Amino acid sequence: MKFGFDKLKSMQAEAAKQFKGEDAIDIKNIKKIASFDVTYDGEKAVCAGVIVDAETYEIIEEKQIVTKVPMTYVPGFLAFREGPVILQVYYDFEYEPDLLIIGGHGIAHPRKCGLATYIGVELVKPTIGIAKSLLEGEMKDGDIILSGEIVGREVKTREHAKPIYVSQGNMISLGVAVELIKKMILPPHKMPEPLHIAHKLASKKLKEMREK
Repeated sequence: MKFGFDKLKSMQAEAAKQFKGEDAIDIKNIKKIASFDVTYDGEKAVCAGVIVDAETYEIIEEKQIVTKVPMTYVPGFLAFREGPVILQVYYDFEYEPDLLIIGGHGIAHPRKCGLATYIGVELVKPTIGIAKSLLEGEMKDGDIILSGEIVGREVKTREHAKPIYVSQGNMISLGVAVELIKKMILPPHKMPEPLHIAHKLASKKLKEMREK
């Protein structure tokens, strides 16, 4: 990624302007859910993408790629490290998902454009961001507050485990995003099932690479 950070910030600001926080799809019409996991082996990024049935979580389609890491990790700029890799996998899909679950923040981000918003705006798709830690903001009664605005919610998915943080990526309301994510938690897994499946596939691919 050859842009300077000012250019990347301006790309995030532009995407944030295109963010839509209303529901673009009725829950009952969500049939196929896509999720992705990116893992690393030195300079290589391994991305697994899955489309699963929204009720049974059976895999409808899966794709994996191994590519050069676009840029080093810089807090607040995960979109430009993992975004291009995820998009590459998405464009390889034959099926069209109704909802995307992304392992990164949506608008719970200093510039209102985390990885989930970057992807959701780029693809014009209902998208939910799931993160394991707060990037910015403060917690109040379970809500993530940033600049006086509610930008996400803490969700406890497993006893004695840290919560996950749910935020809107694009084209979905926070209430519906949280409702959907709670439904996707299958004990004992901490993460929503589509994300868990994608992570398992990415880890398997990485293990196979290292064993060669």
